[in-house]
Amino acid sequence: MAVLRKDLRLAWRDRTGWLSAFAFAAISILVYSFAFDLAAANIRPLLPGVLWTTFLFVGTFANGQSFQRESDTGTFDAMLVSPVSPSTIYVGKVITNLTALLLIELALLVLGTMLFDTALLTGELILVVAIGTTGYVSLTTLLSTLGSRARARAVLLPVLALPLLVPLLIAGVRATGGALGEPVGSAPWLMLLTVFALWATIGGALLFPVAVER
Repeated sequence: MAVLRKDLRLAWRDRTGWLSAFAFAAISILVYSFAFDLAAANIRPLLPGVLWTTFLFVGTFANGQSFQRESDTGTFDAMLVSPVSPSTIYVGKVITNLTALLLIELALLVLGTMLFDTALLTGELILVVAIGTTGYVSLTTLLSTLGSRARARAVLLPVLALPLLVPLLIAGVRATGGALGEPVGSAPWLMLLTVFALWATIGGALLFPVAVER
């Protein structure tokens, strides 16, 4: 809770990164809406790919800042020598990033509902987005630790994360299509999404102490 409160205060004080991520996402959704008006009459089958592509880039842009400030100032080293488990620090970071990213995604769903004239604020779709975002944040928070001290850290996180996120993106797009009423086949995409989220969360908590060892 101490890590969570600290990170939420810092995120609010230095909210430029999150606001920039939201502005980028909102502009992307707006551009997609005008492009689809010109290209297709039925845009519903295209929406899952649009949403998850936008979520992917927003999360990569925002979550890459998880340890950057603390690594630069030496606060991260002080946290590691505190009498708590490193996994506790990881969980606090994940909850902070998850809270901020879910708020952005909820705002994007509201914006998409207005621009695409499609009901995106359904219970099933919100569940799919919440599960997928949990797995995404858990993985990228762990990987942002590995690149926190690298000179090319802005490039390193996408390079590390994108290959590992392919199963989540496929399952997320398919499950979102099913939530929007599209025929997506008989595969249990929501179950795959849940398994990935559990794997990423548990694996991140177990690997974080190893990742931060000197």
